[in-house]
Amino acid sequence: MPSLFASGEFTLEYPTIYGIAINQRLLGFIHTLSKHPDFHVECYDDIIDYDQKSYHLNYVITLLDDESQCILIKNRGSSSLFYPKYKNIEYLLCSINENQVNPEIIQIFSKLPDISLCFALESPNQQQILNFIKLQ
Repeated sequence: MPSLFASGEFTLEYPTIYGIAINQRLLGFIHTLSKHPDFHVECYDDIIDYDQKSYHLNYVITLLDDESQCILIKNRGSSSLFYPKYKNIEYLLCSINENQVNPEIIQIFSKLPDISLCFALESPNQQQILNFIKLQ
């Protein structure tokens, strides 16, 4: 039976995802972020991955200057990784309501003393993107 759609018609897209490595425990880092004058940080209910097997801790970070938001997700959940392609990345940072993470947020993050790495990750393939689609 012929396919109704060409192979490229259902391409899912998602903005750049950043990998974050920190030099302290998550709660200490979140406390540091919450004290930063440019951010408002709020903990949300755990995100359940697309397969509904693993729960992932997450925080919404709002840049007070323009109210742009991003989400910090703990990659290792209760039973699997949110972004399995990056097993060694502790935390993921991505936009939740815009095309890209505000570059000012990335710039501030990169200068924080507790962050050892903050870099853009390769785009997820069509299977890996399913967890990120749930964020929108």
